[in-house]
Amino acid sequence: MIRTGAVLGKEAGLATLRELLHEAEQGSLNCMALRVYRTGGGSDDLVLGGTAKEQAKALGDLLAMKN
Repeated sequence: MIRTGAVLGKEAGLATLRELLHEAEQGSLNCMALRVYRTGGGSDDLVLGGTAKEQAKALGDLLAMKN
């Protein structure tokens, strides 16, 4: 089970990503927004799945957390 606000180590993080992938494949995951932090200091914001309206809201919510 994925917990809200979870802080996970590498192995638990990979397991969570696998679980999310499985949910997406099964159709139980609609839309997901992720912020990926790179070793060099940069980051990428990604929104996967959902409708254009859901994607825009998810990205807006993610960007709001950055400020």
